[in-house]
Amino acid sequence: MTALFDLRTIFLVGACTTALGAMAFMGLARMYRPAATAMRHYALALVAMAIGLTLLALRGAGLSDWLSYGGTNWLVSVGIVLTTDATLRLFGRTPPLWLFVGQVTGLGALWGWLGSDPDGVSERVLATSAVQFVWVAVCVHAIRRSDAYGHQPYVRTLATFFAGYAMVHLLRGIAALMGVHSAAGGVFTPSPAQVGFGLLFALSPIALAMIVQMMLHARISGELHRRATTDELTGLHSRRHFFELSRERLRGRRAAGAVHHLLMIDLDHFKSVNDRFGHSVGDRALRHAARVLKKALKNSGLLGRYGGEEFCALIRSSSHADANRTIDELRRALEAAPMRAGPSTIVLTASIGAVPVDDAESLERVLVHADYCVYRAKTEGRNRVVRSGEMLAEPAV
Repeated sequence: MTALFDLRTIFLVGACTTALGAMAFMGLARMYRPAATAMRHYALALVAMAIGLTLLALRGAGLSDWLSYGGTNWLVSVGIVLTTDATLRLFGRTPPLWLFVGQVTGLGALWGWLGSDPDGVSERVLATSAVQFVWVAVCVHAIRRSDAYGHQPYVRTLATFFAGYAMVHLLRGIAALMGVHSAAGGVFTPSPAQVGFGLLFALSPIALAMIVQMMLHARISGELHRRATTDELTGLHSRRHFFELSRERLRGRRAAGAVHHLLMIDLDHFKSVNDRFGHSVGDRALRHAARVLKKALKNSGLLGRYGGEEFCALIRSSSHADANRTIDELRRALEAAPMRAGPSTIVLTASIGAVPVDDAESLERVLVHADYCVYRAKTEGRNRVVRSGEMLAEPAV
């Protein structure tokens, strides 16, 4: 009966798709600079595997046994070592060069020792499965220990891919230990197990390239979103994102029955901090103020950087009295948390303007009132809160 799949064709197609995967990784190296080294190592890994798959497809077609057995196994081993190295780099670890050289040299010695006798195929299958399982298990361990594992779906997908790949090789190694022959007369006996493993082995490199590519695209998208919505210096919401979130909260169901206040928070005498200590200390002071205010606000509302030394907040309270307590706590928390700058101590205070806000469409109008409240707080002595209604005059809007 004619076999449904020809294994030589499977391995040749696998070599072509693996080479395409290598090209994809080189493109990713140019696209995503922070992971460029990892992408180049993935590309080199797939190049080694593509050559190994080509030699495997040509086994028995005029190639020497040493090249078609030992050469194939060594190249595939180099590929899995490079894959492990790239994965470690992708998740923040940098293996030393001597470790890579030692692994490649040791594996070369292993395949030289196992030789190229076609009758020794079971021993080579066992060795191949052991090598693939151990190195891929290192990849799974590194991914699971990374910070990204718990909150990035494609990272978990990559770990699942590697775990599945390792399990297949574990089962293949167990079968070899039990004397189950997955090959006879070399490699090209068309059995369901052999065809299935051939398809897995030939297509897994391109699957790896696709998963890593999706993971990096998700990482790039996340980074772009973070830059668009987060103030780089303080880590708070950016001005635009703060007002977008504020509108969402005011339009939400939980806004009904709650009291909301928009706050403008302006650090007092901040120019003197920059003039006396320099802008690097000024930046530290802004980060310090952001941390103190965020900690004091807790879960009572949103906090963003408006610009310069100004912050804005939207607080949610059950009553105006509760809102007043929260606002006063913000002012006192900042005053009670001095910052060290060498031998000097910097005490930061803030003038705060607070205005009730009823709906999302009134934010711009309320912002003008809050800014005017801050102006009054400055003129009345700083380090104080001025609320709407406590002023002698309202601004024209």
